[in-house]
Amino acid sequence: MKPEEATTRINFITDKTITDWGNVMLEVAQSANAMLKERIIKTGQNAEGEMFDPYSTTPMLAGYSSMTKKAYNKVAGSKKKRKELNWVTLNRGGKNIRLFELAGGYKEYRELHGRQTNYVDFAFSGRMWANIEVVSGDDEHKVGRARISTLSEEQMKKLAGNTERKGTILDLSDGEISKLAGFIESRLTQMWREQGFL
Repeated sequence: MKPEEATTRINFITDKTITDWGNVMLEVAQSANAMLKERIIKTGQNAEGEMFDPYSTTPMLAGYSSMTKKAYNKVAGSKKKRKELNWVTLNRGGKNIRLFELAGGYKEYRELHGRQTNYVDFAFSGRMWANIEVVSGDDEHKVGRARISTLSEEQMKKLAGNTERKGTILDLSDGEISKLAGFIESRLTQMWREQGFL
């Protein structure tokens, strides 16, 4: 290869790398998002490989409007069952609301709704995970940055609350980072190989 040809190829691959970098980072961010969800939903582990603190068993208040009919009936579906519950009346917006105590807390609430409680998966309705996505734009991707979060205000509050209670949720493990680094290296190697540099 002549020096002029090599210079032309180097300039081309440099331009192509810069141009394609945004797409590479988007793919990396999407893969990272999928890895986070899979690890947490399937194992309940944080980025350090530790289990998130278990679901709370601190007594909580619940009522008909906060439960499915089936779950409500399991705990308060008859006069006898309702009589056995501890009831509280709260005034909300000028209205009296009758709630009962779930002695087993949020863990019991999940169990009544048929959700698993062996580990924390942050997946009661699935809405939070459905709204966690790549929120960074192409300008950020082109400089090697990507952000995973939610654009929904409601889900942002839920994510913030869960993070406050359980610790950082959207961190990558060392193994996940290594896999993503391998993906980037593979993509760059492929671009350079296509130009005859490898």
